[in-house]
Amino acid sequence: MDHSGESEVLGMTNSEILKLFSSINCARLADGYAPHKPILVLLLLERILNGHANGFSFEELDHDLKKWLEKYGSTNASSTRNEPFWRLKNDGVWDITAPTKLMSQGSTPTPNQLIEAHVSAQLKDGLYQGIRNNPELISEIAKGLAIQFVSEPFRISFIADIAPSIQLLDRQYWWVSQNQTYRQEVPGNFMWSPKMNSRGGRVPSYDFMKDMKVGDVVFSFADTYIKAIGVVTSPAQSSVKPDFGNAGANWSDDGWLVDVAFEELGMAQFKPKEHMGLLAQTLPEVLSPIRPDGGGNQIYLAKIPKQMAEILVALSKGVGDSIVDELSKNLEFEPPNEELGKVEEIVMRTDIGETQKAQIIYSRRGQGVFKANVRLVEHACRVTKVSNPKHLIASHIKPWSKSNDIEKLSGFNGLLLSPHIDHLFDKGFISFEGNGNLILSKKMDAPVLDKWRIDQGINVGDFRQEQKEFLEYHRDVVLV
Repeated sequence: MDHSGESEVLGMTNSEILKLFSSINCARLADGYAPHKPILVLLLLERILNGHANGFSFEELDHDLKKWLEKYGSTNASSTRNEPFWRLKNDGVWDITAPTKLMSQGSTPTPNQLIEAHVSAQLKDGLYQGIRNNPELISEIAKGLAIQFVSEPFRISFIADIAPSIQLLDRQYWWVSQNQTYRQEVPGNFMWSPKMNSRGGRVPSYDFMKDMKVGDVVFSFADTYIKAIGVVTSPAQSSVKPDFGNAGANWSDDGWLVDVAFEELGMAQFKPKEHMGLLAQTLPEVLSPIRPDGGGNQIYLAKIPKQMAEILVALSKGVGDSIVDELSKNLEFEPPNEELGKVEEIVMRTDIGETQKAQIIYSRRGQGVFKANVRLVEHACRVTKVSNPKHLIASHIKPWSKSNDIEKLSGFNGLLLSPHIDHLFDKGFISFEGNGNLILSKKMDAPVLDKWRIDQGINVGDFRQEQKEFLEYHRDVVLV
């Protein structure tokens, strides 16, 4: 066996390590850089962050290299996934252990050759030691690679897809005071605030809504207790006010809506005021949600330090850790939300009239709040029982085009449906009686129901009176 690049890199400083990775040689393309080496390095950093020893076989990396090159590379990029593994030694990052025959053949071994020969690589020892217990440095390396080699709209999703643990190193922590809206927002898995106060002025705690990112952790405070913990699942979007009833009577209708997957602590809920000996020294220096004596401040949303968040999680006696871990699985990090600027762009358009502008803006702002309103009434797809909101469509019972302004946003005029059930319901192939019995259209293709495992005799449960009025319209007009 031959060991290429035997010289050790000892005693590297953080700046030297950052310089090393910023100097890796990536092939130039017409519109940027080949993603091969950045993907490989992120895969290595993710494994090191999670405790991987210093030794990486091509075989263990092969599947992920192929997967992410197919997503982020050109059409045939995955066929050259052997190249970054073999050539990273030329950048001084690691040493290759391979049979002498492969080392001397003059060309890069194929993926099959690398696997069959059990080729592996090890980071320079000083480099590995400098990285493995340094999550902040790992995060900085990852962000540096993304900034240098990945186009701006895809940087966050690039890191989050390939190295989700690294992406979550930058998560933020929030305290939301929901005395007035807990019963709507936590079961509905969302947060909403107006953009301005009643006098039309800016409020820092409302502006914070725009700073929330996917993966951030939220502590829900209501009735003097931390009662629930959530994880942000989508960033802020412009939204009209959900149906809070009397709770939101004095708030502006124009606001921000953030999707948050919440889980209640149940018996593990606790009063922060009873633990100020632990919490007082960790409070934010400005805009703190509570005072050192445990009294609350009039703030809807506050950003809190990681140290304070760790204490809050610990006070839940293990329940909070489990909630955060579970809710952090399978988060979807998409390119940055452009919604914040879209309304302004629509207003400036000259190719459409004012009436059409108003309709487009109303539709954009209504989509998020309609789903939030439906989640105040419905908590799962009645047919499939799926409850995760990101896998469900908020489907109008009385079509949007036929509804008045109130009906368009009414939570009673909607159902949370799995995509295939939404298709059948929206096209009028199925409907429901007020008592929950499934109704099939005469045009419904019965084999489809069998293949989708939909019980033709299912009863999905009684509907509320307000929903029954919309279902009557659906049966009379939409059902084909």
